[in-house]
Amino acid sequence: MKLSFQFLVLFMLLGFCAHLGAVDLIERPKEGRQYETLRFRFVENLKFENPFDLETNQVELLIQQPDFARRTLSFFYNGVNAAGVEQWEARFAPKQAGLHRFTVVINGKAQEQFELPVEANPGKQQGGLKVSARFGIFEYESGEAFRGIGLNVCWANDYEYYFKKMQAAGMNVTRIWICPWNLSFEWQETGLGRYNLESARQLDAILELADKYGIFVILCMDYHGIARKGLGFFRENRWLANPYNKINGGPCVEGADLFTNAEAKTFFKRKYKYLVSRFGHSSRLAAWEFYNEADLMAGKAMPVNRWHIEMAEYIQAIDIHERMVSSSATRTYPEKLVDAFKSPAMDFVMFHDYNSVNLAPHFTDLHEAVIEYYQKPFVLGEFGVEFRGADRTFKVDSQHVGLHNGLWSGWFNETPIIPLSWWWDNYIDPHNLWGEYASLSRFAQAMDFNAKHVVFKTLTVGHLDAKPEEQAPCLVRSIYSGENCAPWLKNMDYQWSIMSEGKEPMPIGTFSQIIPDLAPGRYAIAWYDPQTGKFFEKTTKVEVKTDGVLSLVVPSFSKDLACLVKRQQ
Repeated sequence: MKLSFQFLVLFMLLGFCAHLGAVDLIERPKEGRQYETLRFRFVENLKFENPFDLETNQVELLIQQPDFARRTLSFFYNGVNAAGVEQWEARFAPKQAGLHRFTVVINGKAQEQFELPVEANPGKQQGGLKVSARFGIFEYESGEAFRGIGLNVCWANDYEYYFKKMQAAGMNVTRIWICPWNLSFEWQETGLGRYNLESARQLDAILELADKYGIFVILCMDYHGIARKGLGFFRENRWLANPYNKINGGPCVEGADLFTNAEAKTFFKRKYKYLVSRFGHSSRLAAWEFYNEADLMAGKAMPVNRWHIEMAEYIQAIDIHERMVSSSATRTYPEKLVDAFKSPAMDFVMFHDYNSVNLAPHFTDLHEAVIEYYQKPFVLGEFGVEFRGADRTFKVDSQHVGLHNGLWSGWFNETPIIPLSWWWDNYIDPHNLWGEYASLSRFAQAMDFNAKHVVFKTLTVGHLDAKPEEQAPCLVRSIYSGENCAPWLKNMDYQWSIMSEGKEPMPIGTFSQIIPDLAPGRYAIAWYDPQTGKFFEKTTKVEVKTDGVLSLVVPSFSKDLACLVKRQQ
C-alpha cells in the first residue's frame, strides 16, 4: 500500500517528462525492446555514509508498466568517475511491450520523470527462465520450454574459454560461485557492508559473455566454507577470515550466529539488495542460490531453515525481474533445509550427490522421491562418482562411465536441468570430455518439450529373442512428448563400479520392447548411439494399432542405446 500511494502521488501531482530536481540523468535510452536491458545512469555526490547500502539510502527508479502495474528498482552505486563524482546506475529488462513511465526518486524526493516506449520482441526463446507447472522443464519468459544441459564452472580465470566449449557442445547452463577466491564480494578486503566493485564488474562481464554464448547462470552467492560445521575434508572452513566474525568487527561470535543474529541478517539483506539491483536485469541469470551446500554449515536445523525462508521471501519481494530462488544441500544433514525447500519462496530444490555405485537407477529413485515429497522441480546441482578429487575420479572411472550415465539418466528423468558435473578444470576439460555433452545435446535437439503432454517413465523391460523366458538386463527410461516418444536403454552392467574392475558389459541380444500409451498411427523409428553421438543411417517405419502399443525391435547393443519414435503426419 505504501508503494502504491507513493506512485499515485508522484504520477498525479507531478506529470510526465518534467525536470523536477537537482539530479540530471546524463544517460538514458529513448526506446527499448522487450526482455532487453535498459540502463539509466547519473553522476552525483549524494554524500551517503555508505553508498552501498540500498536499504537505508533509497535511490530508486519507480516504474509504471503498460498494464499499470508498478515496480520499484534501486539504483546501485558503481564507484566514482575520473572527476571523483559518484556513479549511479539502474538496469531494467522490461517483460512487457508498450509505454513505460519512470520517476527517479532519492530518499522520497522526485528528481526526474520520463516515459519510454518498448517494442515487442517476437523472437523465440526470449527472456529469462521461470518455473513451469511441469516439473521436468523450466520456461522462458516468453513461454517456450527449456531443458538445461550443462556443468559447473564455479570459478575460472577465463570464462570465455569455457563458454565457447560449452556452446560448441550444445550446452546452455552453468553454476558460478561468489566466494573468497572467485568474485570475492564482501570479505576481508571490503569489510562488512561494503562490496568489491572490481568483482562486480567481473560478474557484469561474465553475464555479458553468458548472453553472447547462450549460457544461463545459477549464481551461488556464498559457499559453506564461510562458516562450516567443522574443518571439512578440504579444510574449507574460513570462519576466522569472515567479516561477519566478531574478531573482524562483525556481529557474530560463532558461525551459527549468521542464521540468528539480527544485525547479520540486516547485512545479508543489504548485500542481496545490491546483487539483485545490479545483476537481476540479466536474462542469463537463471537463479539466485544462497549457499553451496548449506547443510554443511554451522547452526541447527530450525534456524537454518528459518533464515533461508526469510531471505527467500525478501528476495522475492525486491526482485522485480523475478529470477528464481534456491539453495543447495548435500543431503548429509537433510533436516537443515527440509522446511526451507518446502517454502513457496523457494522455486526449486537443489541437492548434490556423489559416490553412487550405479548412477542411473539411483538418480531415477532420487528424482522421483524428491519431487513426490516437495512437489516442485528438482535439480542435481553437483554429481560425480568420487567427491574427493579429480584424480580419484579418474582413478576409479578412467572410461568416464559415471559421467556418461549421469548425463543420460539425467536427461531421461523429470528435471529441468540435467545433473551438473563437477571437476570442470581438472577432469572434464583436460580429458576432453566435451564430446559426452555434445552427444547428448545432438539427441536432445531432436526433441520437442513444448507439447502439453510430457511424461517421464520407467518401462517394463522386454524379453530376449534368444531366451524368451529372460528379460533383457537393462534399464529402460522413456520420455513421452506429445504424440512422440524417446526411450533410452542402458545395459545394467554398464556402470563405472563394474567397469573399473576391468570387466566389459556383455552384449544384450535383440529383444522386443513394449512402448505403451501411443496414439494410433504411423511412426518413424530413428536409433541413436550415445557412445558415438550419431543416428543410425536407416530409419524404420512402423504402425501402432488402436491399442496404442508399439512392439519395438531393439538391436543388439553393449552399453546403451536411444531412439526417437516420431508420429508421421
